[in-house]
Amino acid sequence: MDAEVVRNDLKLGDGEEITAWLAELDEVGPPGEPVRLPRGDEARELLRRLEVPEADVEEIVAALPRPDRDPAVWWLLERTHHAIVVRMGDWKTHRSAAPSLPSDIGAVARYFHVYVFLATIPAVRRFHASRDVPEAITWDTLDQLGELVEVHRRKFGEGGMSKQYWTACILRGIVFRLGRLQFDLGIGRDGEPELGLHIPERGGRLVPEIFEESLRRARPFFDRHFPEHGARVTTGMSWMYDPQLAEYLTEEDSHIVRLRRGWTLIDSEPYMIGDRSILEFVFRYNGQPLDELPQHTRLQKAVVAHLKAGRHWYNRVGQLELP
Repeated sequence: MDAEVVRNDLKLGDGEEITAWLAELDEVGPPGEPVRLPRGDEARELLRRLEVPEADVEEIVAALPRPDRDPAVWWLLERTHHAIVVRMGDWKTHRSAAPSLPSDIGAVARYFHVYVFLATIPAVRRFHASRDVPEAITWDTLDQLGELVEVHRRKFGEGGMSKQYWTACILRGIVFRLGRLQFDLGIGRDGEPELGLHIPERGGRLVPEIFEESLRRARPFFDRHFPEHGARVTTGMSWMYDPQLAEYLTEEDSHIVRLRRGWTLIDSEPYMIGDRSILEFVFRYNGQPLDELPQHTRLQKAVVAHLKAGRHWYNRVGQLELP
């Protein structure tokens, strides 16, 4: 079997993204050892450990691909897994995300990147262990799979997972969750090392004390486990750094505004519209009319009022020196 057979068998089409992905997988080839997926109760136990919702657990297990029954999907699975493993720990090279498979193929396609995740966990654990990363942090980091599966069902009304760019970064061993926040190894616009900062949905309210506790953990963790990186700043791009929020929220009534203290905007002016980002985060937006969105919090009211006034929110880039 080769890339063209897979393309035709799964009716993937000849789009530029699919074509580039298949060419990359053809080049990387299969892994040296056969890919192994957990099955039955072993798979259920692992998925529950990853905090995957129960409704998805059974659907994922039922649709687990097999090399004899799903040869084209298995070809993709082996090589997607291998493409991640050969770049384990590589924080210098940016890689584009593998595309989603057409959902009309069925559950095996909607959960395809979940299967890549499951197949790659042993390699991630070995890499973390080689860096002396505590196992508790490994599992805290891997547990985001459950959140992303949950969000997909809530947003699209069916099981699946479509945040494979981010899960590939987790699997490559360049993302770690330290308390409430995630940090990824990266390089800034000036060519200097930096830690990207990300906020998972799960984990409770993002109060300043919890936020700051994660920040205090970051530099000692990466200095110990990735001393060659040497980041002294963390950078984030988010609507949270949009100064326009101050028109609606104050430090007294908003954790988000308080969290921005100490951050410096490093983009000279707003250039990336963040309407979709803020709607996604605040409402898990899926195209509903603005008038149908809930208006229970000050932030929800601010987001909608701003957009209904014909204005935009912007994703701004902020930077903070690590304590």
